Amino acid sequence: MSDSTGAAVAVGVEGRAAGAAREERIHALDNLRAVAMWLGIVLHAGISFMLLESPWPVRDVARHWSFDVLVGAIHGFRMQLFFFLAGFFARLLHERLGAWGFVKHRLLRIGVPLIAGIVVILPMVGLLWFWGMSLRENPLVLPFEQRPRLAALPLGHLWFLLYLLVFYALAVGVWAAGRHIPTRVSGRALAAADRGFDWVLRSRSRALWWVPLTVVCLWHGPMWGEVEAAGQDSVIRLRVVGYYGLFFAAGWWLHRRRLLLGELSRFLKMSFGVALVVLLVHWSLLGAALKPEHAHYTALKVVSLSCAALYAWLMTFAVTGWFLRFAGQHRPWVRYLADASYWCYLLHLVPVMWLQITLAEWRVNGWLKFALVNAVTLVFLLVSYHWCVRYTFVGTVLNGRRKRGALHETT
Repeated sequence: MSDSTGAAVAVGVEGRAAGAAREERIHALDNLRAVAMWLGIVLHAGISFMLLESPWPVRDVARHWSFDVLVGAIHGFRMQLFFFLAGFFARLLHERLGAWGFVKHRLLRIGVPLIAGIVVILPMVGLLWFWGMSLRENPLVLPFEQRPRLAALPLGHLWFLLYLLVFYALAVGVWAAGRHIPTRVSGRALAAADRGFDWVLRSRSRALWWVPLTVVCLWHGPMWGEVEAAGQDSVIRLRVVGYYGLFFAAGWWLHRRRLLLGELSRFLKMSFGVALVVLLVHWSLLGAALKPEHAHYTALKVVSLSCAALYAWLMTFAVTGWFLRFAGQHRPWVRYLADASYWCYLLHLVPVMWLQITLAEWRVNGWLKFALVNAVTLVFLLVSYHWCVRYTFVGTVLNGRRKRGALHETT
């Protein structure tokens, strides 16, 4: 992409982001945030078809290695991308609403769904989970001392809401603390940080600069490339805060420097190509299942974690750039799906797991069953959203009030 085209993208995004009208949106990033949600549904629908052994409650008879590739490729960057976008939109809201308005807005949109999900959705998921496990030949049974305690309530797929609240609290805290720093000192510090961020974002190697800190956060994870077995409890862990906090902070600062959004649309082919190479390297080392006794264990662990971290950053920047370049148009049906994505992700494990359990022994092609699980789940979720959520109190909590026949936010 030429510099002039990149500048045009940046100026257009800046104009929308800074517009006074409340309904103005950055459609490309709105759509991308929704895609990150929908990819989570696809990912969970594919786990039962993987060859890799996992504690997932369903093991389909039509498992195939191609599902390991699909799930692994999505899992390696999806939540990182989501927190990156969450940071961007968080600063946008903070700038628009002020600190107190931001806190109230986030508690309503994130805190309330988290509590409601724990009370309503997770019990249904838990019943399906135990049903699926009871049908497995080798069900996963945790020793008594490892079983979840009330103080460590499993959050399942809702774990990300808890960490969003943590990041919002940290962001407001840092902002409040910064107000007590003399303007001359804070101004110089911010100017220096802006220059450094701008230089990194314009560089071909922009993803590489984030790798060292990311590897530090990954070092004590449960397996190479994983920072935590997400959702197994509600304990807030420092390494998880550090890991996803890097992506959140990058998104937050990108909004501060949003005139540079167009820079993410550059070097796309190179970024996707390198991402594929480093992902394959990471998978190769992970598949080797090396033991600490191996002569080069530490060096190979550094390489594997570096590749996992680089893949996440490359894909986060490149996918965002691709959407800014090619998917920034406003389309009513896309806007509708973006609105629906939050509700659909919150509820999706119920139909997905029920379908996986029901179809697990059906001996047909795995991709056919995978498509069926996704299609039926999609229809169920969208119907429930349209008739039970969109124009109700629930929809107002999740996305703001919607009027029938209108596809824009009205409150």
